Amino acid sequence: MPPVQPSIRGSLLTGASALALSVSGTGSNAQTAQTPLQNVSVWVEGAAFWTGGGATNFPSLPGLGAPYTSFNPPHGPEWAIGADYQPQGQPWHYVFDFRYGQSGTTTVRTSGGSSSSSTSFVPAVTQPFFGFSSIVFGTTTNQTTSNSFATQYSERESHLVADLMIGRDLGLGANGPELLFGLRVADLHAAGQAQISTQSTTNSTTNTTFYAPTNAGTVGTTTASQSTSSSSSTFASWGSRFFGVGPRLAVTGAVPIMGAWSFDYSGGAAVLIGDQSFNVTVWNNGGPGLGASYGGTTAVFNMDGFTALSYRITPNFKLSAGIRADFYNAALKTYDVSTGGLQSLSRIYWGPFVRLTGSF
Repeated sequence: MPPVQPSIRGSLLTGASALALSVSGTGSNAQTAQTPLQNVSVWVEGAAFWTGGGATNFPSLPGLGAPYTSFNPPHGPEWAIGADYQPQGQPWHYVFDFRYGQSGTTTVRTSGGSSSSSTSFVPAVTQPFFGFSSIVFGTTTNQTTSNSFATQYSERESHLVADLMIGRDLGLGANGPELLFGLRVADLHAAGQAQISTQSTTNSTTNTTFYAPTNAGTVGTTTASQSTSSSSSTFASWGSRFFGVGPRLAVTGAVPIMGAWSFDYSGGAAVLIGDQSFNVTVWNNGGPGLGASYGGTTAVFNMDGFTALSYRITPNFKLSAGIRADFYNAALKTYDVSTGGLQSLSRIYWGPFVRLTGSF
């Protein structure tokens, strides 16, 4: 076999090296494509919510009995933040979110008054002294009493919810659902205040009728007036609260619609175990107060979810708008207007929200 020329040998070596580099580069690119980079998503949310599940009831002052004043909390603002971290090359997600909402204050005011009057006559006759003393026929007293009162009851509710979850991509279909499991912490609170102010004013007019023998039996009168007032105030505060922690299971995902549009969804369920309490304190400006409290451990079933329409503004930012609902079964305690005892009260917070999500 004839020897290979140097020029031919160099061409073969150059071609082999180029082929090796090409294969190596292709394998590296394939490996990079199969190993996704780490992803961090952060979102902020603003919402308006309404409260459902029943009215909180508070007994009248100062006796803490019927009739009862009922409160249906108005709507209020809610805000939330959250983050989702997915390490490079892993299907796992580490998710945290925090949510807080506070309703407006409901205020109920009442006022009223009453008046009464009376007249009394007390005969009082004195004997003349050397013909100069007056002879008193009697004393007539006219008395008028006016009573007035004003009451004010107010109530406000709040809720705080935090989740610490671990999620995994299920890899089913184009929506890429994510299954999450972790812990939920919830703090639900209803608090109120009440005040009743009373005032009583008594006006008295006393007329004494007499005549003096030394003055040809002339009849005369003397008049004396007096006014007295008294006032009192009674105050009360009450609070109903549930604070619990428990396991939560949820699923979330996004279904592509067209172009930059998608349909986002989420649903979850949790069982929260914690302390359920109710307390009331009453005091006034004329003496010591009184109070009563209830406390116990209970389990509260919780369900939540949302649906939203999303638009990807840029490859890294997405804007979503939708409806959210969060339900807690028999979470709070309140007065039962039928029996005067305590009854359980459910809570559902629902309303529209807007969310901005950034991925990095």
